[in-house]
Amino acid sequence: MVDLVLNNLTTDKSYSSDFFEKILQKAIAILGIGNKKLEISINLVGRGRIKALNKKYLRKNRITDVLSFPLADKNDAKLLKENDIIALGDIFICLPVAKKQALEKGESLDKQLALLTVHGLLHLLGYDHEKSTEEAKKMYQLQEEILKESF
Repeated sequence: MVDLVLNNLTTDKSYSSDFFEKILQKAIAILGIGNKKLEISINLVGRGRIKALNKKYLRKNRITDVLSFPLADKNDAKLLKENDIIALGDIFICLPVAKKQALEKGESLDKQLALLTVHGLLHLLGYDHEKSTEEAKKMYQLQEEILKESF
C-alpha cells in the first residue's frame, strides 16, 4: 500500500495522485514489497526549482528530469524487511522536462511520467545507476520490467 502525497507546484494541473498511485502500486507489487505501507511524496516542479535542488543537494548546476531524496540511509534497505510502515522519501519530477522528453521520444506524457516515477522510486529503494555498470544494468532492467507491466 502506498500513502502518497502529491504536490503539484506547476500551472499544469492535469495529473492527480491517482495516476501516480497506480504506477507506484504496480511497481511495489512487482518488487515484492506490496505488503508494506510506503509513504512517498511526489512533487511536480518547474525548471527553476529542479535546478536549484540539483545544485543545492547534488552540486550539479543544471536542470534534470527527476531527483529522489530518500529519508533513510541507503544502507537501511533492511527496513523493508523489518517494518510495516516505511517513509521512503521525496521524488521531484520536472514536468516541463518530462513533456520535452515525451515529445522527443514520440511517446505519451503518461508513459514518460511513469518512467520518471519508477526511476525515482528505485532510487528511494537504494538503487543507483551511477554507482557501477552492474548496478545500472540491474536498475534499468527492473525499471523496464515494471514499465512493461504498466503500459
